[in-house]
Amino acid sequence: MLARKLIFQTSKIRASTLGLATIFSNNRYTSTLTKLETASSEKPVLDPYLKVPKVYRRTFARSHDISTLDPARLVPSDFIDFKQQLHFAVRYCNMSVMYATYKRIVIKAKKNVYPLTFPAGSHGYMYLHRPPADVHPCAATLRFRICDKLLPPQKGFSSGKDLLLPKGAPWEMDLLHLLTSTFVTNFREALLLDNLVSEEVLSQLDLVAARQRGSRVLYHLLFSFQQPFSVSMAQRSTTLSVVDLETSTISQAQVVTTIAKRKDKTLSCTMCLEYNPSARRRMVIRVLQIPKEFRGETFVNEGDILPLTIAGKTGSSSMADILLRQSPSVPSHADQSLRSLD
Repeated sequence: MLARKLIFQTSKIRASTLGLATIFSNNRYTSTLTKLETASSEKPVLDPYLKVPKVYRRTFARSHDISTLDPARLVPSDFIDFKQQLHFAVRYCNMSVMYATYKRIVIKAKKNVYPLTFPAGSHGYMYLHRPPADVHPCAATLRFRICDKLLPPQKGFSSGKDLLLPKGAPWEMDLLHLLTSTFVTNFREALLLDNLVSEEVLSQLDLVAARQRGSRVLYHLLFSFQQPFSVSMAQRSTTLSVVDLETSTISQAQVVTTIAKRKDKTLSCTMCLEYNPSARRRMVIRVLQIPKEFRGETFVNEGDILPLTIAGKTGSSSMADILLRQSPSVPSHADQSLRSLD
């Protein structure tokens, strides 16, 4: 009888404690919502512990703190060392938590995914790579700059180089992925606080993200002409995803991008789409960069243009209109002789 009484009293204490915890949690959530409603649009205020990504049952609430993603305002405390790590977690502006890996290898036969460690020498600064003036600002990406810790941040950044993937393309995450990923929280608010991206750009991406939520991850997102994209030297074609900010939709086209007979899965080249009214579909491909290992083996040289050839039945005749409408500036091209892929 005494044991039953003790168990009953213990249960009451636990229930009371749980109730207090729930009340505390609700009050904290209400307080956070009040902060969100009363905060100005210029300087949003968020509880940094409101929501953090949970990966492998960890919240990464205690992450490396960085104050900005602006290369011009970096401070020594923003320096990070990722070498030999499988993943990283960074707290940005004390309100956004970002989790990511260097590269994941998919073994289709075993249906497993294996992350690669960051290479030796992966130390430097996270930063927002903003596209040049002739590319739409939505094409901004998050990158990592390898720098010398002994140099002042700005000097080290200017003399540093971007972290590259095994194929030679920059390690980066696009804005649309950062705004929709479950491994990144409060990134929108942190960008506004950091004054790096306008409210208009983020609102456009929010509408696209709302329509794409739940869809598979898309690569090679293009917002305008002149926007570079990486192409594997082992693939005959590459799928391009053209984002229409007016309708918040994404059109895809499988484009032939072969420039050499030899194939190499470990290397990639860089290309971009350009507007040419005299070309078929009013678009051409310009080769921007070729791996040095392929110099002299390709059908074209750096700077040459290729005809746009759609592989398969995918593609949209309105892609040129979308890219033209969203391009800040489109250079007028004289008729140029297009090099054939045959």
